[in-house]
Amino acid sequence: MGFMPVINTHSALRTPDMPEGVSLQPRRFVFDDLDAVPQYWFAGNPLLTHFENAFSIMIPPGERFFVRSVRNYADRLPEQEARELLEAFATQEELHSAAHEEMNASFARFGVAVEREAARAEALFERVTRILPPWAQLGVTAFSEHLTAVGAHFMFSDPDFEEWLDPQMLDLWRWHAAEELEHKAVAFDLFERFAGGYVRRVVSALLTAGLLLGPNIGIFRRLVRDDPHEPTRAERRQARKVHLKLAGPQLRMIGQYFRPGFHPWQLDDTAHLREWYESGADEPTHPIG
Repeated sequence: MGFMPVINTHSALRTPDMPEGVSLQPRRFVFDDLDAVPQYWFAGNPLLTHFENAFSIMIPPGERFFVRSVRNYADRLPEQEARELLEAFATQEELHSAAHEEMNASFARFGVAVEREAARAEALFERVTRILPPWAQLGVTAFSEHLTAVGAHFMFSDPDFEEWLDPQMLDLWRWHAAEELEHKAVAFDLFERFAGGYVRRVVSALLTAGLLLGPNIGIFRRLVRDDPHEPTRAERRQARKVHLKLAGPQLRMIGQYFRPGFHPWQLDDTAHLREWYESGADEPTHPIG
């Protein structure tokens, strides 16, 4: 079957609330050869690559924040099943952080100031932890998980990603996307149960946009500034075309979060997950703990 980049680390976990055919299972991602990944791994385009690299730099501290925010409420869960689901979510996020830290470190060979930007991102999430109460932290996590689930949906539904992304990067982002879809309701359900109703959900979503969007754009701009390659007119045009293609459908899907009766599984991604399972992308199984 060739190189398999994903190693299952725990048994699959299902709860009665999860859609049929979907399970939550932590898996470790293993790169084949990061040195073989080109500098501009997204469609050969520096702007598109820097945009995704900036997001990748935000991921490890962001996901550590997400784990802290859900664990704030772990002791309120009386059900063993719910506690196990929360810990499986945390393990997935920790494994995502590890893979993206490895990926991010590899950018340094192209002159990217990874340590500088990672330190800025870490300081941002530490500041958010200090200034927001636990309910708002969990609300930020719930909305952030919705944002990543929307991106994950398009990672599977738009075939252009297979042409745009370097093969190792496609494997990485689809692994990450699959697990984001698996656990997309965990923080939301916890928030709805213990942290607040519709008003707090909307407030925390707006806080997320206000607190995180600017710093992410700032990282992107600094990566572009530091790159001695000046994007050509054709590269700028290509980047605009890709972003415009994705922006409209993604914004409409993101907007569904603000409906009073919204739940993450109303956006049904079970077919994408089943297809990923059936492709053998998460085999073989080698438990490590």
